Amino acid sequence: MRRLTLLVLVAFLVAGCGGLVGDGATPSPAGASGIRGTVILGPTCPVESEPGAHEPVPCLTPYSAQLVIVNEQGEVAARVTSAEDGSFQVDLAPGDYIVTPQSGDPFPVAQPVPVSVPPDAYVEIQVNYDTGIR
Repeated sequence: MRRLTLLVLVAFLVAGCGGLVGDGATPSPAGASGIRGTVILGPTCPVESEPGAHEPVPCLTPYSAQLVIVNEQGEVAARVTSAEDGSFQVDLAPGDYIVTPQSGDPFPVAQPVPVSVPPDAYVEIQVNYDTGIR
């Protein structure tokens, strides 16, 4: 129980750093609900650019990652791996969840994202992995 409480606290603290996108929910086919979104890896280039460089290099890229979705009882509700384009979708019953990205050792690393799934809708989120490049 302590571990879940700590996870929830940490997740809420980092929610402002890239959790929900837009209004957070999109209508779905009758009765369907869950989470969909994208996984992004970045930065993938140094923050400083070469003098005289003419074209900026994109420093964020889609990322294929394993995500574990935990319900409010601390049980694993689902596991999903994002596609190569970073997209993922998982069907879930309405309720509160924490999307827990599986991190590397030590990078890339991502913070948990708290999500409230409403009835008959999918919540759109973005999971941001940090490469550690500065």
